[in-house]
Amino acid sequence: MYAAFRRTYPHSPVPDDYVTDNGYRLGRWQTRQRVARMLGTLPASRISELDAIGFVWNENGQPLPAVARTDSKRRRMLTAIAAYREEHGDTLVPANYVTDDGEQLGQWLYRAVKKWRAHNLPDEERAPLALLGVSPASRPRGPRTAA
Repeated sequence: MYAAFRRTYPHSPVPDDYVTDNGYRLGRWQTRQRVARMLGTLPASRISELDAIGFVWNENGQPLPAVARTDSKRRRMLTAIAAYREEHGDTLVPANYVTDDGEQLGQWLYRAVKKWRAHNLPDEERAPLALLGVSPASRPRGPRTAA
């Protein structure tokens, strides 16, 4: 499916929400491949197969960011952000969000974005978040309720 998309649209990125005619969520599949490679969990044979069909690892032409295996906390949080995105379709994790494993993902992400906005988040921490779709831009606010 990916190769067919690339043949039809050789210079177009696969949108994250792209769904094929037969209902396959190709955009989400693409993101899962990128995240797995970034986290070092994608086997070399799979990387070779994807390279052979012209898989685009990063739309901006830069190499994918890598997350050190020794950075277990950040790896867990990035994995949780990817899972949240898979379930909810975005990375707008509420500040009070706690994973099923008890990780305070919302607070961790809030602190990271706050550092990003203040230009205090190193590139090696910012790039994986950006790949997942996290942005330092202001988040949309929910509806206000009467006090």
